[in-house]
Amino acid sequence: MNNFSSTPTEGILLHDLSERVKELTLLHKTARLLHDEKRSPEELIREIVDSIPVAWQYPEITTARIRFGELCQQSGNFKESQWIQTAKFNIQSGEEGAIEVCYLAEKDNAVDGPFLAEERELINSLADMLRAYFQRQADDEALQRAYGSLEQQVRDRTTELNEINAALREEITEHLKAQERIEAYQVQLRKMASELSLAEERERRIIASDLHDHIGQALAFIKMKMTEFKGNSIFCGQEESIDEILRLINQTITYTRSLTFEISSPVLYELGIGPAIDWLAETFNAKHKLKISVKETGHVFNLPEEIKIVIFKSVRELLVNVVKHANASKADIVLNWIDHAIEISVHDDGDGFLHTGDDYYNVASSGFGLFSIRERVTHFGGDTIIESIQNQGSCIILKVPIENEK
Repeated sequence: MNNFSSTPTEGILLHDLSERVKELTLLHKTARLLHDEKRSPEELIREIVDSIPVAWQYPEITTARIRFGELCQQSGNFKESQWIQTAKFNIQSGEEGAIEVCYLAEKDNAVDGPFLAEERELINSLADMLRAYFQRQADDEALQRAYGSLEQQVRDRTTELNEINAALREEITEHLKAQERIEAYQVQLRKMASELSLAEERERRIIASDLHDHIGQALAFIKMKMTEFKGNSIFCGQEESIDEILRLINQTITYTRSLTFEISSPVLYELGIGPAIDWLAETFNAKHKLKISVKETGHVFNLPEEIKIVIFKSVRELLVNVVKHANASKADIVLNWIDHAIEISVHDDGDGFLHTGDDYYNVASSGFGLFSIRERVTHFGGDTIIESIQNQGSCIILKVPIENEK
């Protein structure tokens, strides 16, 4: 039969292991107790105090005491001695506490007096756990007080808010009425602006017609008579003067025709919006050296005169803005005829701009800038879409619904 005996080293290891087990047991029990919400702080601290001695190296001569504020629990045989180990703690409110472990008899010095380094770590861990427990208790009490105060504040504030809400409801009612009036004014203003624009275009058309029918015809008649007079007075010595007069008459006729188209293009009324925009592109190309391509898609149908005028003026103003502000070399215009609507886009390869609302470069001196374009298009139930990236050009899209038959 074999006999087994432990070596001194194994005995030390077993002793150390036993000590660590006692320490871990105390920590586990303390953690469990501190999370027991059914026990009062006095009961919890009482049990922790009773459990401390057994976890120290010499439980037979170990006593303990825990103090926090007015709370104090200690071992039955506790008394302060010269062999004491203390761990203090405090919470945010300033209240202080301490754990005290005393030996009732002298022992050899270790790391912390007669106490082991592990016992110093153990008492510090217990102090941290108690600090957290009492801090949580204080926080809960503060929360309860705050909750009670908050409930009263809520009741007071609710009464105040009910009074404010009653006043606000009355104010909102007045605001809605005012908003309805403003929206009605906006509709009226759009209608007036549209009617004003149409009235202006009618006047321009009348003036252009008078220029063509009266002044243009009168100049043509004068030219014819001067040509006849030149033929009859070939040897009178006034040929050069007559030629000069004829040149002036031709220049005046050319200027009158150009002015007639500038005031109100006959192409718009006689041939429609497509040919009118073609003429507009040719005019800007000749006058401003801006290359403009015009593309038309879809099945063309008749437009109401007021929509035809708004679209023509809008495209002309957009091209003016391209020439004045975009620093562009070319522009593309696309007319897309779709079911019950017409869509027009003007795209340039210019500098672009930072779109911040109703601004499009600068509002032109005529007042028919993007804001005015949008308002008039909106009046007819249409949309204005702005797409622009700085240094990458801009694209303005106008879409107007048409209710007439194709």
